[in-house]
Amino acid sequence: MPMGRPSRPLSVSFLCEGCGREIVSAVDPQDASGACPDCGRAFALRADGPIVQSRLLTRCLRCGLDRLYTQKDFSKRAGLWVFVVAAALSVPTWGLSLLAATLIDLGLYYALGDATLCYGCGSVHRGFRSNPVHGPFDIHAQEAVDRRPRTA
Repeated sequence: MPMGRPSRPLSVSFLCEGCGREIVSAVDPQDASGACPDCGRAFALRADGPIVQSRLLTRCLRCGLDRLYTQKDFSKRAGLWVFVVAAALSVPTWGLSLLAATLIDLGLYYALGDATLCYGCGSVHRGFRSNPVHGPFDIHAQEAVDRRPRTA
């Protein structure tokens, strides 16, 4: 973690298996369970003391799978809207809005931290240090984990 930057709180985001609502849960080794606020379905996190102290993930705290990847912690929908607005304004601004959107995107790339995601359950882990074992998304790793039948 870079010097001078305060560490973010540890959290895990995932979808409730009962109702599909997004649940954001703080990582606390003393209380690693909870319930969905909408449907009341219980969930448990596999958060132990050493993981919380080291802030280094080796397994998903939700499902326990050791297949994880990292990506920038930024909403893809928000990023798409930045460029949609820039494209719409590109004619009256003679393309300068596209340059501005590119500079905003570049600034966000360096300013935002990374999130670690699970190939198996899709849980998003925030606030953890970057583990060099977890690289960027790999479609082959995803297909190895996801064995659902697909249509052609």
